[in-house]
Amino acid sequence: MLSCMVKKPSLATRCKVLGALAVVAVVSMATSAGSAGAVTQSKTVSFSASFSGKASLLINNSTVTISSIAGSGKNSLFGSSKVAGNGSAPKSSSSLCDPFGGKGSISAGASKITFVVVRSSSQQGCSSGESGAVTISFHGVTKATGGTGKGNGATGSLKFKGSLKLGGTSGSESGSFTVSLSGKLTVKG
Repeated sequence: MLSCMVKKPSLATRCKVLGALAVVAVVSMATSAGSAGAVTQSKTVSFSASFSGKASLLINNSTVTISSIAGSGKNSLFGSSKVAGNGSAPKSSSSLCDPFGGKGSISAGASKITFVVVRSSSQQGCSSGESGAVTISFHGVTKATGGTGKGNGATGSLKFKGSLKLGGTSGSESGSFTVSLSGKLTVKG
């Protein structure tokens, strides 16, 4: 991780964008359940996933808005899936690392898992610089908040980590991301 002692608003904005991307990645992992089953008993399953895709952000002086995160990949519960989400991060003028939060989902066919990343110091994105092309490294924990199909009633926490590459640190930016998730989920059926 990079030092978080830089006092530049553009870096803070990038960190927020990274945070938002991390939230989307977490959403992907948390929502990777398959189709619905006839059983209504709950079961706890180990879960792992990896996704890659594109994130679109709006970086301004006080906030980073993650307008969309879209990607595809695989997970251990039902195979190929898509991830989607959005989020935000407040601007920090004193750090290269910023907390972020957001909402997202992982889906495949009729199965879907929804999740949330609550903004806290546990969910951070850290930028490699203050201007120009940057790489944002992010990590945190996401919580499953429900689902359908194989993800029916999903609950649990998943750890995530990943990176986002951006061409700049202000205005509208789009970049590629990768993220991996792991943990345990409890699903019904």
